[in-house]
Formats: sequence, structure tokens, C-alpha cells
Amino acid sequence: MDGRPLRVLFLSPYFRPYLGGIERAIERLSFQLMESPEVEAVGVLTTKYSFPPTPHPDWLDRERTPEGVAIFRLTGFPRKSLPLYSVPLVWFSPGQIRQYLDEFNPHVIHFVGDGWFWGHFWAWMWRKGRARFVFTPSYHTLPPSRAWLKPVNRLLCQGVDRVVALTLREATQVGRDYGVPREKLAVVGWGASAMEDAGQDTQSARDDADERVTILCVGRLSRHKGQAWLLDVYRRARASFLRPARLVLVGRDEDAEAELRARVRAAGLEDEVVFTGELGDAGLAGWYGRSDIFALFSQYEAFGLVYFEAMLCGMPVLTHEVGANRELLTHGATVVPRFNADAATAELVRMVNEPEYRQRLGQEGREYAAGEFTWGAVAEKYLALYRG
Repeated sequence: MDGRPLRVLFLSPYFRPYLGGIERAIERLSFQLMESPEVEAVGVLTTKYSFPPTPHPDWLDRERTPEGVAIFRLTGFPRKSLPLYSVPLVWFSPGQIRQYLDEFNPHVIHFVGDGWFWGHFWAWMWRKGRARFVFTPSYHTLPPSRAWLKPVNRLLCQGVDRVVALTLREATQVGRDYGVPREKLAVVGWGASAMEDAGQDTQSARDDADERVTILCVGRLSRHKGQAWLLDVYRRARASFLRPARLVLVGRDEDAEAELRARVRAAGLEDEVVFTGELGDAGLAGWYGRSDIFALFSQYEAFGLVYFEAMLCGMPVLTHEVGANRELLTHGATVVPRFNADAATAELVRMVNEPEYRQRLGQEGREYAAGEFTWGAVAEKYLALYRG
């Protein structure tokens, strides 16, 4: 690719106002790319759906964020998606996709996450030979019910110019399952940035705000993210706490929240468990700044962006050995065996009861995340891949 300034277009079925882990990564990478003199414009091709697939026909077709990221939204037909899959299983107009591509005229098209095969296919059809394609699949083991996605991802990996894994572990899996040759495969993790409103002296803010030890969990309320399991660990651990504590669950899903609230009522923990719903950046930053421990026990995490956001706010992380957690969380975190309730309970008790241990882990994590996982470094690596 010549030395002209780049126009980079990300593809994701969900984007603002919804911001899950992948969507937040796209947003932060976009902001960083726009600071580079090598980049002329950044855009996102997405849909008028929020996750899980919920139609929002009132959303604008085109929008530009205050930071300058162009958003192009596709309308799906019918509006109501089949409740079978995490990506909206509806028809999107190939003509509208082509119109947006012609309007933005990207030099680079970056697929982030797998599953949106409709958008990926038509973007490739309309722009093959005229744009460089990069695919970051965010690999996960597919259950038998979704085995059909494997040949789709394999075909995508063969059609794009570069495939990017988030971790060394993921690179091995992608190469094996999708047949990606080593010379076509790169490893670039996500970055992390401290929440702007969390404040610099977060430990003082915690000490002054509340005598309770606050345990924070951030993620969409779901079985996959493990809030019910964390709640059971908290319930077991609290009898051994030497200080009052509370558990704060940040995230949204009406059905899952109703079930979790029922569990909280049954355990008599209404005064100790806080449900915040889905938060914007300022609200999330506030909880990062006021919390003491970050705990998340997902069934799987390809990278776990929220772990590093928590670390940058000085919080120790408590999680378990799934996905790349053992590979990535080498400082500032305790990684217990997968769904080992005894080990998780014992470590939570220690973090609550031993402030010096908690603060030491938090400081280690802050230094580790700030030194190893920055969006500036991630953007530089992607720029090299975009240039080829």
C-alpha cells in the first residue's frame, strides 16, 4: 500500500450506544488511530441493533461521534431477529452496504469479532482488490450447535490479507482450527486506558467515600459472565469478612437481572448487592474510582479488556483460569482454578480482610497494565499491518 493517509473502516454488528468488550476496543483503537498522521479517517459499519439483538429503527443511518468517528448503520429485515444467535439473523441490503463503502472509500477494512458473516461477505465482495482486509476473530471454542460457523471463519481467514489473534494461546487455536498459515497470522492484544473520571488518587477516594470494601463486577448480566456464580462466592465469603463489604454488578439484561435479584432477596443481601444497570463512561468511571476489588468469573474471556481497565485504576483482580487469563494476568491478579468455589472464596476473604495485600496487588497491576497494554502501542502494531 502506498504512503497516502489511510481510511480505516471497522465492521461490527453492534456499536454505539451499545459498547461491550469488542465495541469498546474498536472505540479506543479508533480514537488512537485518529491521532496518527498516517490516518485520514476512521469509520464503523454496523447495524441498528443493540446486544442481544434488539432493533432500534429510530437510530440514525449516519452519525459522527464528537471524536470524529463516522458511523454507518444498516437496517435489518425483518426488524425482529430470530432468538438463536448473538448476531442479528436478518437480511441487510447488499446495496446499502455498497453505498456506505463507496461513500467512505476505505483503504483498510477491519473485521472485529466473528459471526457477522453477512456484513463480512458483502464488504469483501464489494471491495476485494481495492482495500486491504484484516480480521481479528476474537477466537472462542464453538459448541456443537454453532459448529457451522467454523467453515465460515475458515473461509474468511483464507480471503483476508492478515489474521490477528489477541494472544499466543489464541494464535495457536486460530492457526489450527481455521487453517491460517504462520506467515499470515499476527498477535496483537487489546490495550487499556484509565477511565478519565476515575481520578488519579483512587485509593484516597476509596478510603474517604465508604468504609465498606467494594467488590466490582463489570459485564453484561448473563450466564456467560458468571454473576450468579460470583454471587454465590460472595455469599459464602461474607461470613469470614472482618470489614463490611458490598458487591456491585454493572451491566444490563432484564431477564438475567430479575433472576439475580431473586437470588439476592432469597439470601437476604438486598443491602449489600448493588445493580447499576448499563452505564456510560462517566458512571462506569465513578465505580472504578470507588471500588477496591475487581472480580469476574466468565465462562470464557478471549482477552478481558475490563481486567486491565480495573488494573489501571489500582484494583486487584480476582478471576479464574479460562481463556487467556493465565497467560495475560501475570501481575496484580489472582487466577484461581476454573470455577473452584473454595479457592475463589478463600482469595476473596483475603482481599477483603488484608488491605495491605489488596493495595500491593493493585499497585502491581497498575504498573503492569500501564507498561504492557497501551492503546498507543496497539495502534502502531495495527498501522504496520494495515500498511502491509
